[in-house]
Amino acid sequence: MPESRRLYGKSGPAVLQPVEGDVARLVDGSLWVVKGCAHPPGGFVAVPRVVDGKKLKRLADAVEVVKRYYLHYARRVPEIGREVPVVPLEDVLEVRGWLSEGRRPGDPALEELLRAFEALGLECGIAGSHLGGYSEIGSDIDVHCLDRPDAYGRISSLYSSGVLEHLDPNEALLEVVSVSESLDPERHAELIAKRHLQGKYRGRRVTIRVVNCERIRELLGPYADLRSAELVVRVVESDYRTPSILEADVVRSSVSTGQRVYLLTHRLRFAELPVGTLLQIRGTLATRACGGSVLNLDESDVVWILPAGRWSWSPEDGSR
Repeated sequence: MPESRRLYGKSGPAVLQPVEGDVARLVDGSLWVVKGCAHPPGGFVAVPRVVDGKKLKRLADAVEVVKRYYLHYARRVPEIGREVPVVPLEDVLEVRGWLSEGRRPGDPALEELLRAFEALGLECGIAGSHLGGYSEIGSDIDVHCLDRPDAYGRISSLYSSGVLEHLDPNEALLEVVSVSESLDPERHAELIAKRHLQGKYRGRRVTIRVVNCERIRELLGPYADLRSAELVVRVVESDYRTPSILEADVVRSSVSTGQRVYLLTHRLRFAELPVGTLLQIRGTLATRACGGSVLNLDESDVVWILPAGRWSWSPEDGSR
C-alpha cells in the first residue's frame, strides 16, 4: 500500500480507496472517519468527528451535524440500502491511513504497543484521535488491525501476558456514561469490563478493532425488499471483527421472516456479545435477492436483554 495518502482533492483523481478507520481532512477543516466497506464512485462513506473545533464522540451527535450542515452529502448507496453521508473526493485535502501514517505514530509508548501486536503476527496501526491529530490528554488509544487467523486469540494473549489490562468496573462505567446510547448502563459496563477489545495499556484506555471487509460482501445489497419491523432475536453466533456479523434466531417478529436473521454492525458495543443474548430491535429488515434477512443494528433502536449466565465472549461462540 502506498505510503502517501494525499491522493484526493481538486488537483487530481482518486487512485486509492480509504479503508475503515482512516481519517480525512476536508477543505472546510473538518475531520471525518471513514466507515464501512461499501463506497460509491467519486466518494467514500464517512462520519464527522471534528467540526468547527468540536469533537463529536456520539454517533447521534455526528448524525445531527450531518443533517444540519452536510445534508448535501447524503446519497443512497445500493449496497447499504439507505442514504448515508458520502464525502465527495473533491472536498478532501488529505486522508491519513492507519496502515501508513498510523504505523509511525511518533509516540514512543504507542510505537511500543504496536510492536507488541506485531510480535504476535498482527498488522496493526494507530487510528482515531491520535491518527487524526485531535487527541487530548487522556484520549483513548485506537488500534486497528487487519484480520488474521486466530486474531482474537492473539489479542487475548496480550492480557494474559500483562501487556494489556481489563478496565475495572468504575472505568467501564465512566466509558458507558460518555458514549452509551439506549443501553442499560450497568449491564453495558459489566460487559465492557470483561472484553478483550477494550482495555488499558499503561493506564491508558485502548480500543481495538479487527477489520475484515471481505466477509460482509455477500450480505450487502442491492436488496429485493426493505420493510420496517420490530423483532426480538437471540444471538446464536457472535463476532469480534469490524464490521461484525451476528447470526440470530428470530423469537418474535412483527413481519413475516425466516427463522434466522443476520445482524450487521460497525459499532464495537455489539461485538463480543455473549451467545444467548436477547435483543429487542426496531429497524429496517432487508431481504436479499438470493434469500435471507439482514438487519443493520447501527440504524436501529436496540434494547439489550442480556443472559443471566455467561458474560464474556469467546471465539468458540461463533467465528467465521
